[in-house]
Amino acid sequence: MRDTPQAAQFAELVKLHLRGRRFLDREKEMKLLEEGVMRYNLTAAEASGALRGSAEEAGVANQAELDGSTLQLLKTLGDRRGRVTRQDFGKVAAFYRGRAGSAMSEDTAMRQVKRLMLENDLEARRAGKLIPTRRWYRMIEA
Repeated sequence: MRDTPQAAQFAELVKLHLRGRRFLDREKEMKLLEEGVMRYNLTAAEASGALRGSAEEAGVANQAELDGSTLQLLKTLGDRRGRVTRQDFGKVAAFYRGRAGSAMSEDTAMRQVKRLMLENDLEARRAGKLIPTRRWYRMIEA
């Protein structure tokens, strides 16, 4: 990143926006990047670097990185056919929520994990004693 007054001002702006947060969603990240490029005349790479650096410094997880690690966890816990059990789904949702912080409800974390599964062609494994079904998975709004 260039050592210019604009770059330093943008880094300070990012720190202000991240204060008190533990999770940065894609929409907020895009708004900050646009502001860095349009208002502070930074390149996209410079603005992204400042944003990621400030987020890492503040201990804030951004959605893109969190989605990547969550997807790896889903693929690891899934079987050879890409099916995830109900118990493993719950563990992954708890991981997602833990990394995102108190700003995210359990339902939102479950929706995000389901969205990742749908985007990456992972399936829910049937669960139940008498008649195994995927009802537990269908009940989660996407």
